[in-house]
This record gives sequence, C-alpha cells and structure tokens, in this order.
Amino acid sequence: MDEFLKTWYGLALFIAFDVAAALVVMAIAYRWIFKRFWDAVAALVCMAVLSPLYLAVLVRGKIYKKRTGNMRSLVTHEFYVGKKAKTIALRLFRTTDDDGNEAGSYGRWLRRTRFYKLPVFFDIFCGRLSFIGVRKFSFIDAAFVSEDDEGRFSVRPGLINPLVVSGDEETDYKEMLHSDTRYARRMSLFGDWKIFFSWLLKTIRGEKDYLGVTEDKTYAESLLDEGTISREDFDSVARSAAAEEEELRKTYEPVEEEQEAEENEESEGDTKEPSERDGEEVRTEQSENGGEEARQNTPSEQPQTVDGKADTAQSEEAFSDKTDSEKGK
Repeated sequence: MDEFLKTWYGLALFIAFDVAAALVVMAIAYRWIFKRFWDAVAALVCMAVLSPLYLAVLVRGKIYKKRTGNMRSLVTHEFYVGKKAKTIALRLFRTTDDDGNEAGSYGRWLRRTRFYKLPVFFDIFCGRLSFIGVRKFSFIDAAFVSEDDEGRFSVRPGLINPLVVSGDEETDYKEMLHSDTRYARRMSLFGDWKIFFSWLLKTIRGEKDYLGVTEDKTYAESLLDEGTISREDFDSVARSAAAEEEELRKTYEPVEEEQEAEENEESEGDTKEPSERDGEEVRTEQSENGGEEARQNTPSEQPQTVDGKADTAQSEEAFSDKTDSEKGK
C-alpha cells in the first residue's frame, strides 16, 4: 500500500477518493450546514477583495456629509420578508440627502457604479441573505402570497434566482413562485452549482432578461393588473406595510432621532442664552447700584479727613501767630 501511494497514480487516486468523500458529506449536509458556511466564506472573501471600494465610498460620503451637513447617516435600510417569514433589514449606502434629494455627484456616482449595493455582502455574511436563493419579497408582496407558495419562505432570499436556469422574456410571477417553491424543496449542492454557472454564463453573454415581466413590476402590482386583487385591498395592505416599515426604521435608524434631539437641545440652549445673559447683566447692574447706594449710605471718611486737614492748618496758623507775638515781645 505504501508503495502504491508513492506512485503518481496512487497519490492521484487517493486525493480523488478524499475529494469525492468530502463532496458526498457536503452534499448530504448542504442544506443544514454547508450552504450557510460557504455563503459566509464567499461573502468574507468578497468584502476583503472589495475593501478599497468600501473605503472609497466611506471617504467620499464623509466629505459630502462634512461639506453639506445634510446627511445624518451614510447607510439606510430596506425591509423584506426573509427565511421563516421573518423581517430582514438590508443595508444600502444612501444616495439621497435628508431632504430626499440626490446627494450631488456623490449620489450620482453611487447610482452609476451601483456601489450603493456593496453592503449586501455584509448581509450575506450575517445570514440575512444567500448568494443563491428565492426572490426577496417586500411586506406588501409577501402579504399576497398564497398558502401553496408559502414554502418559498423556508429558505433565505438570494442574489441569484433559480429562474436563471429556465427563465426567459415571458416569465411571470406564477412561474417564479413555482420555481422558488421547487428550489426551497429540492435545494442541493449540485443544484446551486448549476444555477451559479448558468448565471455566470448568461452574465458573460449579456443575457439579463431571464426574469421576464417580474423585473418590471412587483408581485402586488402584477396581481392588481390581472384583477386578482382590488384597488382597495392593494391600498390597505400598502398602508399597513408603510406603517410597519416606518416603525422598523425608527428601530434600525435611531441615529437620526438622537441627532434631532441634540439639535433641539442646542436650539433650546441658544434661546436660553440671551435670557441668561440678560439676567447676568441685571444682576450686575443691581450689584453695582447696590454698591453705590451702600457707599452713599455709609458715613464718608473723606470729609473727616478734609476737616482734619483744615483743623491742622488752623492750629498751624495759630501756632505761627503765637510765635510771632512771642518774637515781638
């Protein structure tokens, strides 16, 4: 056996056997362990490779924030329904200022280069997303998912949809939901490899229309256009979703509220300062007036001194007169 392993073909067979055994173990435990493991590893590698881009975005964002003072935070959140129908908050670099306007050349640069999506790798590393998975649905879209398609929520949403294998220009949401449900049920190592290499090949070829009509409108809008739901139902769910997102934004973005409180405190301090200064001036004037009154009411020593000098002068004159008289005598 030792002699066999020392040969090149023996060593090659030994390595091939180890690789095959590792693939079998990985395939068996892929859903529960290795899919999440490889997502985290790949996301960490991507963040390390793209770290100069992260640094460039942060530097330009800090410069814009310092120059304009109209952007409290460089990061914002979008909220979706993720695995097990739980809410997930995904990070994005902000491209607008606090007034909702585009953040100048900085915002246009992020939009043009699509660098505003760079935090997505951090979300994958934290387990909110996966590289390959079902379409991420907003609150309003998830509210209209039927019970037959709820199985899609048993896996994480992904950047690459399984439709990359079978989708075309005419793909609709019915086909997408069917594809997502099938993927959630049959997710496997070799299936993800097939999806990834299909996506890579279509990206190189420039084929990006495999999502069909789902690329142009949301699921709720599609149901509304088909007449499956009424405008009242759509508006009601939209209002509820907007209110829920607003409450979540207060939780995930408390910096804005803290800064607003600080600004309010500063403004209150500015309004109080004049009154405090006025109070100090009044107290100063009162103390000065009180001092003057006190000096006026206190018996003055200066007249005594003057009188004393006068008495002294009179005594000196009397003494000189007396001396002269004595000399006359």
